Amino acid sequence: MTDIDAKAPKTLTYKIIIGVEALIIVALLVLYVTARTKVNTFIVEKEKSITERQVLQKQLDSLLTEHEKMRKEYGNMTKDLGAKDSTIQAQANEIQKLIESNAGKNQIQRKLDYLRGITQDYVSQIDKLLKENDNLKTEVKGMEENIKTEQDKSSSLAKDKDALKEQINNAAVLQAYGIVATGIRLKQGGKKEEVVEKANRVEKIKISFTMVKNPLVEAGLKTVYVRIARPDNAIINDGASFDYEGKQIMYSLKQDVYYKGSSISVTLYYEKTDRIVAGTYNIAVFMDGKDIGQTQFTLK
Repeated sequence: MTDIDAKAPKTLTYKIIIGVEALIIVALLVLYVTARTKVNTFIVEKEKSITERQVLQKQLDSLLTEHEKMRKEYGNMTKDLGAKDSTIQAQANEIQKLIESNAGKNQIQRKLDYLRGITQDYVSQIDKLLKENDNLKTEVKGMEENIKTEQDKSSSLAKDKDALKEQINNAAVLQAYGIVATGIRLKQGGKKEEVVEKANRVEKIKISFTMVKNPLVEAGLKTVYVRIARPDNAIINDGASFDYEGKQIMYSLKQDVYYKGSSISVTLYYEKTDRIVAGTYNIAVFMDGKDIGQTQFTLK
């Protein structure tokens, strides 16, 4: 056998191996191209899906933004619009869930179109209400003009009536007459009172007065408040206060009296808790939020 005859089988074997390797390479190339195509297709589909979701989300956000603007401006006009607000919000929540779960575009779009119809109906109702309000305003304006004419005619009578009412209110109060304030000292075991003028001997301050009958005042329980101002203008009090002309002011004494429609005598005692000093004391009596009498007395 010659060298040529010996090399022939080897050459054939090499060719077969090269052919097989070529086929493998081709197969691998086909697999690679196929896989790459699938990956590219998946990426394209994914990007398309993301873009579609973004578009759908933008539509939803735009609808909700416009609705929120309308709701803030007109949403409280009627109870019906309030109910529709709830329906719109429920639909929006459902669409949001569909977008987040990658539901089908067509399904989401149908929901968006339905929601858009509801919001458009909402706007239509608001337009209708606004027109009705405009008509009502026109009617009210005409009525107001007629009322104003009548009011102008009766303004003089109303002023006289108010003035009379104010006079009656000012007069409908009991007045304290003959207010007398003195320093006293108790004798005979507290059975007898002695009027004293020296501050260091005073045990109590006695305030007496008469409330004269006033037919404008209704009978009933009345509360009398007394303010005792020391010579230094400090109010003798225990921290209690009452309303006078819209303000809370301190008082020294108070007493409930029953007014039966006739004059009544009232006597109050302030039992010394602070040091009584020499000088002039100012006494003011109040009832029903009004100052009904004042006096003063001096201790040596």
